[in-house]
Amino acid sequence: MDTTNHGEMGMSGNLKQKLTRPSIWLRLVWMIVLAIAFNVAEVVIVAVVVFQFLATLFTRKPNTQFTRFGRNLARYLQQITTFLTFATEEKPFPFSRWPDEPHEEPLVVENDKPMDSNPKKAEPVVENDEAAKPKKAAPRKTTATRKPRTPPKKTS
Repeated sequence: MDTTNHGEMGMSGNLKQKLTRPSIWLRLVWMIVLAIAFNVAEVVIVAVVVFQFLATLFTRKPNTQFTRFGRNLARYLQQITTFLTFATEEKPFPFSRWPDEPHEEPLVVENDKPMDSNPKKAEPVVENDEAAKPKKAAPRKTTATRKPRTPPKKTS
């Protein structure tokens, strides 16, 4: 009698097939390369931060070219992260185009004003114009606007 469990045999054959798939191992290679690129980009970000701080310290406003580069570098890091976490199969630069500013909304709003300009009190952000309008309170009934009570009728 054959005592081999054919279900387990099929399972181990399936596992072997999954482990020997070249595409997953190639992806691992790309993931290692992009993880290294991510770490290099972190060092570049530190350099941009230091440069921007010094530029702002001496000129009272950040360098717009480095601001743009920093924004694009942040997008690049986001692309690497989405690839590494299997959220996408699209490989980022150098396997695709470098992220460039006009393609998406900026991650932060650029401020061209000098750092020491007088700050104004921030206005609250309102999404719905109706919500921004003050609501009118219902008029309160005063003795002048109330209808007089009629006394109960007497029954004889």
